[in-house]
Amino acid sequence: MKLYPLLTLLLVPIFFLDVFAQETSLESKIQTADSLWKNNRLTDAIVQYKLIIDKEVVPAQYQSLVYLRLANAQFQAKLSKDCRKTLNKVKLLPVLPAHHQLMIDELEKKLNGIPLTGHTILSPQHQPVASLYVSSDIHGQKDRLVYLSLKEALEALPKIMSKPGLPKGPVEIIIEGGTYPLNETIHVTPGNSGTKNNPLVIRSASTDKRVVFSGGVSLKKWKRETNPQILDRLPQISRSKVWVADLKENNIYGIDSLVFGGFSSKRAEGGSSTFKTLPVPELFENGLPQQMARWPNNEDTIIALKDFKSSRVIKWAKDPDVWLHGYWFHMWADAYEKMGGISMKDSTIEIAPPVNNYGFAKSKWHVINALSELDNPGEWSISIKEGKIWYFPQNDVNPVNTVLSSNGPALMAENCNYLTIKGVDFQYIRGDGMLFTNCSHLTLADCSVKNTSGLGIKITGGESHLLHSCTIESMGRGGIDIGAGDKLRLVGSGSIIENCKIRNLSRIDRTYTPAIVLEGDGIKVRYCLFADIPSSGIRLEGNDMVVELNEFTKCVIESDDQGAIDVWGNPLYRGNIIRWNFFHDIGVPNLHMAAGVRLDDAISGFGIYENLFLRSSNNMFGGVQIHGGKDNFLEGNIFADCHAAFSQSAWGDKRWKESMNNPEHPMYKAMHTTDWQSKFWQQKYPALKNLLTDADVNYAIDNQAINAESWVLRKSKRFELLNNRLVKSEKHPSVAADYKDYLVPWHPIPVDQIGLYR
Repeated sequence: MKLYPLLTLLLVPIFFLDVFAQETSLESKIQTADSLWKNNRLTDAIVQYKLIIDKEVVPAQYQSLVYLRLANAQFQAKLSKDCRKTLNKVKLLPVLPAHHQLMIDELEKKLNGIPLTGHTILSPQHQPVASLYVSSDIHGQKDRLVYLSLKEALEALPKIMSKPGLPKGPVEIIIEGGTYPLNETIHVTPGNSGTKNNPLVIRSASTDKRVVFSGGVSLKKWKRETNPQILDRLPQISRSKVWVADLKENNIYGIDSLVFGGFSSKRAEGGSSTFKTLPVPELFENGLPQQMARWPNNEDTIIALKDFKSSRVIKWAKDPDVWLHGYWFHMWADAYEKMGGISMKDSTIEIAPPVNNYGFAKSKWHVINALSELDNPGEWSISIKEGKIWYFPQNDVNPVNTVLSSNGPALMAENCNYLTIKGVDFQYIRGDGMLFTNCSHLTLADCSVKNTSGLGIKITGGESHLLHSCTIESMGRGGIDIGAGDKLRLVGSGSIIENCKIRNLSRIDRTYTPAIVLEGDGIKVRYCLFADIPSSGIRLEGNDMVVELNEFTKCVIESDDQGAIDVWGNPLYRGNIIRWNFFHDIGVPNLHMAAGVRLDDAISGFGIYENLFLRSSNNMFGGVQIHGGKDNFLEGNIFADCHAAFSQSAWGDKRWKESMNNPEHPMYKAMHTTDWQSKFWQQKYPALKNLLTDADVNYAIDNQAINAESWVLRKSKRFELLNNRLVKSEKHPSVAADYKDYLVPWHPIPVDQIGLYR
């Protein structure tokens, strides 16, 4: 009997502790377990995670989060058997985001002693069974097959490849170092392609002396312009300093038109992310692109065309190849318009049809290729009719080091498999660099495309592509345009873009010419650098993509309403993962809407986790902007010096349903061209069962924001936050390594591995 008062005293605090525990939120319980782990009390943390799983009613969308915390803690504690049991339970959960499935797969590999994939290793160089050589000097080489051009070597290849008894192994075309003129496009055909037993390798003979294929022609014949009629049209400042070159006298033929396009141009079949290249010639001096004569020189005028009145237009009208470049309505859609003349009524500019898709209201624009505007050193102008170029060089010197890009594309391959091109450079191309159609098992290694008016590499169709350690820079349009894998049947491509440097793009077409257009299924982009781009770094169009360990800097520095990674318009783009990337200095502060990642118009089902963001939130956008999408998980990211981590432009159920039922909306088109209701699609992406309902449901979990003003701009009630942390600090990160102070054991971001490697 004497024990009852003591027992009562003991039970009362236990009772109240239990009541307190029930009232404590899921978030605080996770934080308690996390704190134990962070303070090296791993065993206690495991107990707490188990209690959350066993005792709490955890919402379905957060269950895999807690299970994975437990599994990772068990792995770290070397409790392999317990870890496996936990992972088996995770797989049976009703909601399993794609990025958590990837975490499960990688943790299972660790348990099985399988190293996670690091750098992609190029296939070892096997002993070739046949070798052909390309050299500018074929004399004295009787002991080997030597050709003067790659074209000749390719033409000789079928005879060698069809030789009876040819052993298994690569056939090589080895090119001696030096510069080879591209008088015509190099064609690789099924007849001179490789096979599984005898892959074709086209490579440089030496890594020390690069092989260069040049589509440019050196302009050696210049003279001072003395024609009085031309001098009268030139500005006073340059009349005595302008040089003129005749194209035919410099052996340049085939440039019979000057046509510009742009994203919203009907000439370029605009309105999609893959509008066509128009082969514009460009002038280079000492390897640097020169500015086509423009007005204003270093900025734009902002006025409606109908309101623009200036005596300048009279001189512009004398040139038949004057163009106007502008953001005619949207600041994300540029186009070139050809000047058609002057209105006799009010001397305003007339535009030659076809015109852009948005009209000519108050716009931001400038004029190019008007001879009368040749007033700034480094500017040039071309007349197709007269076949001449005028140039106002720097420092008033004879422009003997100038090159005009005259020929392109550089290389075209169609229906060619088992092809490797290694250590070859392409430069001064008019139009696109390399084009591959329906080519599988294609490898481009240590190649470069530079100083080209189109895009660098275009791959359409095929599978198992590897673009490794390539450089694409100083481009008139974008870097790589790849369509691989089947996004309708969800067949992965097995294609990888790795360790590539893509920078200084969109010199001519300013918008929707990103470093990479990803279209299809299952393409990986890893360890790359994307820099100095007016618009986006990556445009993503498809499913099951992985974008990881890349550095994005100085993207979206001109365009508006864009992200360094940009996705638009299709709620069936599912299973895409963006992780371990470093976004910094994205957009122009306070100028335009720019984000590190922008999910625009119904983009759903993305896993954006463990990325680093620095100064990547502008105007109305956070570091990640979501417009109308749902089922997106934003987890374990760290934001620094972003005014907001996230931003949302919520649609609500009404707009969501209206968009799905509007035949003109991309949502409607996507849903009526994809078998998303099939058992296969529904099993792969279970969240599709709620596709028609519950708009704007997104989840931000475990994120940290350093010196942010707010978590979410325009947060709707359906944007859920769990376990996010605002941090005030006098320290401001400048490089990825500076984020190490903020890393936690359950989000081990590999900051030292991000970006290019040697």
